[in-house]
Amino acid sequence: MAKSKSGGTRSYLRGRIASDVYSIGRDSNGKKQQVVRSLAEQVKNPQTVAQMRGRMIMSTVMQAVSAMAPIIDHSFDNVPNGQPSISEFIRRNYALIKADVAAHPASQNTFGLNKYQEKGAKPGKYVVSGGDAILPGAYVAPQRGDGGCAFRYPETATTAGAIRTAIGMGSEDYITVIGINENGTCGFYRIAISSALADDTVITKDNLAQFFSIDNPLGINITFDMISGELQILPSGFAPAAVGAIFTKKNAEGFSHSTCVLDVMANPQFNADVALPTYPEGAERFLNGGEL
Repeated sequence: MAKSKSGGTRSYLRGRIASDVYSIGRDSNGKKQQVVRSLAEQVKNPQTVAQMRGRMIMSTVMQAVSAMAPIIDHSFDNVPNGQPSISEFIRRNYALIKADVAAHPASQNTFGLNKYQEKGAKPGKYVVSGGDAILPGAYVAPQRGDGGCAFRYPETATTAGAIRTAIGMGSEDYITVIGINENGTCGFYRIAISSALADDTVITKDNLAQFFSIDNPLGINITFDMISGELQILPSGFAPAAVGAIFTKKNAEGFSHSTCVLDVMANPQFNADVALPTYPEGAERFLNGGEL
């Protein structure tokens, strides 16, 4: 950078001539002086492929955060509720997606990736909760694309009391089924075992709905069935592309949660080789020597 007291011609210059940029500054005594700065003929592109890969991963994580915030803002034990819990979700899953992108850029990926400026969560093996609680052994995880689940019980147990004992959930224990829907939103419903039926009530298809207490804030249509030693919970209109279950156990300190990793129902679309090329590689920013 060059400086002169009177400018390059009869007055001070402003603007750019060829690779030189002229501006007016002041010296240590506060007097005007001409400032000339030379631009590099070639500038380094700051938006490298590596940087765009990181941006793609973060965009993917943040779309998942947006979809699942009502769950993940309090789902990690020993982490404060709210933003700290969401940050824990981001920390864990950013690392998982980064490793998946490196290992499976073209196929066999376990996370779908968001294209540039694409909205909506993609299915993936997200860690959505973390804790020491263990899902009851009677619980049967969703096996179908509708997000349904079931509880197994001995067929010799026919009454409400006997089946409650077989399932082993307390009155303040919950199972929350959560999934990323095919439209990129989050779906979930919460299951508890109701105490509405007397212990000696024989459970049949007609009163099965009263055996469960379902909290269903999203209005998912849920029906019930029982067959071959299973009590089945059957949602419709849920259609998760990735689904899992979080067990909430009441204890003396409050509540603990199980660790839940979503199960991907089908191979996620949009691997790194598909999504990454949609992210632009731009020129150097103006403040760093680039042009407007």
